[in-house]
Amino acid sequence: MELRPWTLPNLLTFARLVALPFLINAIIEGEHMQAFAIFFAMAVSDFVDGYLARHFGMASPLGALLDPIADKLFLVSTFIVFAMKSTPSNIHIPLWLVLMTVGRDVLIVVVALVMAPSPGIKSFPPTFLGKANTFAEISTVVAILMNNIDRMPAWVADVCFPVTLLLTLASGVHYVFRASGAIARASARPPAGGEDGGGAAPPSP
Repeated sequence: MELRPWTLPNLLTFARLVALPFLINAIIEGEHMQAFAIFFAMAVSDFVDGYLARHFGMASPLGALLDPIADKLFLVSTFIVFAMKSTPSNIHIPLWLVLMTVGRDVLIVVVALVMAPSPGIKSFPPTFLGKANTFAEISTVVAILMNNIDRMPAWVADVCFPVTLLLTLASGVHYVFRASGAIARASARPPAGGEDGGGAAPPSP
């Protein structure tokens, strides 16, 4: 399988990974405007690399792997930093929310490892709930960053916290149920060459 590492979308993903320590350092040092500028540049690059991959034939297996990893590293890192009481921020993320979001991610990794040996599962696309959860997490970070530069009231972040919690729980439970159903269907499917052909990816619930 050709990884095609040197595509423009992949280079933008690498750039986001390189920029992440600078974002974390800016937050820790209380450089709120710098932190917001880095975050904004990372968000734009994420949109651009996705657009290029989808519309200009620049998608690659390596990019499909690295892009969600970069996004998840960004969210987990910023959540942890904004939960630290020593971080100079007007708003701090509650510890319970950090534990729930990180716990969900660990659960998904464990389920993915369990699914990996199943030959009948070739794809497992994200659902609306999963995308909504990611959007809520990003919105939480945006609300805090913008509050720190006096561009957004604190109540926006206060609303984001319970919404993110609910979506974290709902998407985590939904993911487990989908995975269980996919594994059960793959196990019940006859082997390749049987009367149903086998090997096809299960439909998304």
